[in-house]
Amino acid sequence: MTSNFSFNGLRVTAFESRRAGEIEKLILYHGGVPRVAPSMREIPFAEATEVFKFAEKLFDGKYDIAILMTGVGTRALANAVSTKYPLEKLIEALENTTIVVRGPKPVAALKELGLKPDITVPEPNTWHDVLTTLDNELEIRGKNVAVQEYGISNEEFIKALKQRGAYVTPVPVYKWDLPEDTNPLREAI
Repeated sequence: MTSNFSFNGLRVTAFESRRAGEIEKLILYHGGVPRVAPSMREIPFAEATEVFKFAEKLFDGKYDIAILMTGVGTRALANAVSTKYPLEKLIEALENTTIVVRGPKPVAALKELGLKPDITVPEPNTWHDVLTTLDNELEIRGKNVAVQEYGISNEEFIKALKQRGAYVTPVPVYKWDLPEDTNPLREAI
């Protein structure tokens, strides 16, 4: 599919953080003058206490379902676990758990580990779509469900899972913060 769209020399500001270079190229390709100002960064928790608790319960077979919400979070989870336990142990435990992923990015992260999800949530990959997919494809009542969180806890999502009868364990792996250099962001605003 080709596009005749052009920004016709307009200045285009993008606040993308992870794929800033790609966004800049796209803006240029479509005739824009890019100003890319990363607006956030992900910071793994220095103390991975919750991740280690999750891993220990996972190794003991205490989770029926693991919901992986982001690719960055899936990688951060694996990296944190591997600082204390062999990565193979995590992979083996996940193989014995129903893995639900919210879209293509955690699918790619799992592939790096040699794993495939059991259920992939279709686009647009919102947490509401996760619930709809679970409602249609998997009984969660009475199941122990671990949720890899991202940025901040999604209390509404956790509450909705509990309302469906699941025993939910949130697993925070990283937080959001401003970029170390906020000057590009200030200039863009």
